[in-house]
Formats: sequence, C-alpha cells, structure tokens
Amino acid sequence: MLFVPGLGMTSGCFAPVVAALGPEYDVVTVDLRGHGASPEPPPGWTVEDAAADLAQVVERLDLRDVTLVGWSLGATVAYNYLEQHGTDRVSRLVSVEMSPYLLREDGWEHAAFGGLDAVGALQATRQQWTDPQGYLTAVTENCFASGSEPEPGVLRELLTESLPTSRLALLALWSGVLGQDWRERISGLALPTLLLHGAKSRIFPTEVGKWLLTALPDARLEMFPDSGHAPFLEEPDRFVRVLRDFVDGTAGA
Repeated sequence: MLFVPGLGMTSGCFAPVVAALGPEYDVVTVDLRGHGASPEPPPGWTVEDAAADLAQVVERLDLRDVTLVGWSLGATVAYNYLEQHGTDRVSRLVSVEMSPYLLREDGWEHAAFGGLDAVGALQATRQQWTDPQGYLTAVTENCFASGSEPEPGVLRELLTESLPTSRLALLALWSGVLGQDWRERISGLALPTLLLHGAKSRIFPTEVGKWLLTALPDARLEMFPDSGHAPFLEEPDRFVRVLRDFVDGTAGA
C-alpha cells in the first residue's frame, strides 16, 4: 500500500492506520514536495510533477501490485500517476474524500465546500501566500466531522506536522488542482477502485462519492457515518477493516 496525503498534510497523519495494518502488509508513505521531510519544490513544479515524483518512489523501491491510497489532493496526484504511468505496477486505487472538479459551475454541485467559486479560490490562494499558518489551521480544523470537536491532542499533532508546509508547495498544488477537471477523464481509470467518504464532511459536503461511483468503471463506495474529511482518523478501526477487505478481496483479480 502506498499512501499519498493531501494538501498541507504529511505522511504522519497516516501513522495510526499504518500501525493498525500490521506486518501483513507492506506500507509506504510519502510526503509531497515542500511538506514534512520532503524538499522544497523547484520553480514551475506541478501536480503532474508530483505524480512523476510518486512514480520515482515506485520505481526505486520496485513496488509491485500496489494499492495506491490518495487522500484529498493526494487522490488527484494518484489519478495523474495512473493517467501518466499506467497500471503496470498498480493493481487498485483507493480515493479518500476527493471531488473530480473543485469549482462550482452550472450543473455541478460537487465543488469544494459545496460551492467554491473563482472568488473563493482566489481568496484561498491569497491567504496561502500572506497567512499560510492561518490557512493551514483552518483547513486542518475543517478536516473533522461537521458538528464535532476534534480531540485536542490529535489536532495539535496534525498542526505540528502541517504548519511548516512550504508556501510555494501550497500554491503550486492548489493552483494545479484547481485547473484539473477529471469529470470526463476519470472513467479512464479502469482498475478496482474503493471510494471512501465521510457523511459529515465539511470539505465535500455533497454526495460526490455517489457521483464517482457511477463515473468509474469498477468502483465501490463506503460511507463513514461519523466522519468528515479524515475517516482514517475519525473512524480508524472501520477504515482499516474496509481497506483490508478491499485489498484482500481484489488480490489476484
């Protein structure tokens, strides 16, 4: 299993899941450039380049029969990897809490926060540059289920990992994902796919999981009734159980 975190997040957020998966599974986690232990991105670095970085990890570690697990923007990085590098080494995809297109437009209800428009996207971009810590704090707090209060220790750990994120990395990935529209392209990801979504998500409060279920050729959807944007933190036992069942049930398929 290869885990890819979301915008402003690091591999550390997956630590409880990695521990719970135990020795039966080979687990690899990565930090996107400018996040965690990863170096600053070079000028002009893009979401597509993040996917190329992921391909280098797969090649250097000689990973095969990979379950590619992408959370939020990490799922978009995973989509790019599959489109650019194919499925020779990847056998299945797990997409955790992501929409194929983040901006609101006529006929499209599954924007980020249920209604992100160009003005809101520009405001977020401006805050990433002028007040990255404020931006990252707000994003982290919004990861948890609507109407809930995150456990203070968990929130503190996430913020400790998140706040040092490079502004350049934030801007590169955010602007890149805003420009990507997967609504038609995603049907080309023809491999077993598990969609994991929180029923109380503040980041994606619509039924985008159901939309993805109909758009993908070989997908199944699991909703987490007590989770927001981070079901692996909010319902970790069920998350691990569902993930195990998916991987074991598609082994050799």
